[in-house]
Amino acid sequence: MASATSGVTLQGFTGVDFSQILDSVLASAQVPITNLQDEVTSENTAISTLGQLSSDFTSVQSALSAIDLSLSIPPVAATASSGAPFTTDATGGALAGSYAITVSQLAAAQSVASQGYASETDSVGTGTMIITIGGVATPITIDSSNDTLDGVAAAINSANLGVTAQVFNTGLAGAPYRLEVTSNSTGAAQSFTVSSSLTGGTAPDFVDAEVGPTSDSISGTSTATVGGTYSGDLTQGYQFTVTSGGTLGSDQITIAYSSDSGESGTITVPSDYTAGTPIDVADGLTLSLSAGTLETGDQFSAAAFDPVISTAQDAKVQVGNQIVTSGSNAVTNAIPGVTLNLTGTGGPSVVTVAADSNALANQISTFVSAYNTLIGAVQTNTQALPNQTPPPLADDGGLRSTLFNMGLQLGNVNLSNLGISINQQSGQLVFNQSNFLQQEASNPTAVTQALSGIYSALSPAVNGALTANTGVIAAETTSLQTQVTQNTQQIATLNAQLQLEQTQLTAEYAQIQAVVAQYQNIAQLFAASSSNSSGSTSTPGSNLSIST
Repeated sequence: MASATSGVTLQGFTGVDFSQILDSVLASAQVPITNLQDEVTSENTAISTLGQLSSDFTSVQSALSAIDLSLSIPPVAATASSGAPFTTDATGGALAGSYAITVSQLAAAQSVASQGYASETDSVGTGTMIITIGGVATPITIDSSNDTLDGVAAAINSANLGVTAQVFNTGLAGAPYRLEVTSNSTGAAQSFTVSSSLTGGTAPDFVDAEVGPTSDSISGTSTATVGGTYSGDLTQGYQFTVTSGGTLGSDQITIAYSSDSGESGTITVPSDYTAGTPIDVADGLTLSLSAGTLETGDQFSAAAFDPVISTAQDAKVQVGNQIVTSGSNAVTNAIPGVTLNLTGTGGPSVVTVAADSNALANQISTFVSAYNTLIGAVQTNTQALPNQTPPPLADDGGLRSTLFNMGLQLGNVNLSNLGISINQQSGQLVFNQSNFLQQEASNPTAVTQALSGIYSALSPAVNGALTANTGVIAAETTSLQTQVTQNTQQIATLNAQLQLEQTQLTAEYAQIQAVVAQYQNIAQLFAASSSNSSGSTSTPGSNLSIST
């Protein structure tokens, strides 16, 4: 609302307060604007309410669609016998029956790791690494900005090839850090290779087994070196302890060894040992000793690295006498319509597929809940009650007509076959699941007919209400949006007119104020003249004053 100009008065001369006049004029002009603003607020509330009702109609539509799907593809349940190395999910369409299932192999993702490094920041050299997946080779550039284990891992991950690289600490002596590359997906088809042409550093090797540097705590003068060609299938550490010391080449020396996996044994170094001669230990490892001495209690260790952490492979499942493979442990091709979520191997276990009355009951319950929510929302938002503020869509004939039609059509369906009754006062549905399950067991044909009847009775009205542009929801929303636009434009026009009227009246009153000021000057002249005379006659205009 425009503000009034204050302080324009003609006190004691005319008795008129022009500020009050201006406020009164502006307040009267504001009334239609306020009314229009209230209308816009109500219209926007109605639009929002229609949006919520649209959501309620959509919930009923979705519930009806689920029921319709169940008519063509009845819901089934798949259960596994106790102790089965898998769980089951039925997705519909599965044939009822029993299936013997044996799981002989789980799907696995390939994972390989390099030899060990002393630090994750060790240089691997510069050049190119190549990752090949499914016959497609992708080069990855390694330069001075990423020539460490951490840098290579980041470069591989940035390439988004379907593998993930990371550096991890094995805790093994001498060279604990390894670069690991793992496929993001299981299955033989997801296998990959990693090769490189790096120079200037120690390139990661993902193909060959290697033996790491020997870490020792030797008080004697000899040096121990663990080497050889590792043939084990585990990455692990080997620990050595001198149990009987002496001088190499003169004394017989015994050394006990053990591995992280539990292997152990004793190495005997003969008195005529020639320095540097490899002595077999285990798993292809050898021990070489330089000339000098070893003291009893001296210790040393080394790590052996196998590049293969896990091999890419498919799951293998036997159904009856048929073996199927799957790249995933969520096997969908063993029993049509059933997913086997493998957790281990073993069997045979039995999967039983049967009609799922509980799933159908849940669908009916969902429909009843959605229907009740819809009719409750329509009633609340369209029916005006005595002595109460009218709802946003008071007396909305379109919505109430749709609701009436839905109730009328629903009355033609034998709902008792579905365990459904109607509350005659509210019109809402009441679902008794126990009654439904009894009907489903005793008369499945009647249940199917009733479900079909519900879909046929309500779908036309629900789909019609939700039809774009022409449905009751869309049509009423568009109409209200048009009214909002028109009223908003009218408010803007009236506000402009009010502002103009305020400006004009303020100017007029200012002119009056100027004229009054002139009369005040005349009054002052009369007052000055009268002070020089001896008469007591009142000066004309002496009661004139200006208050600003």
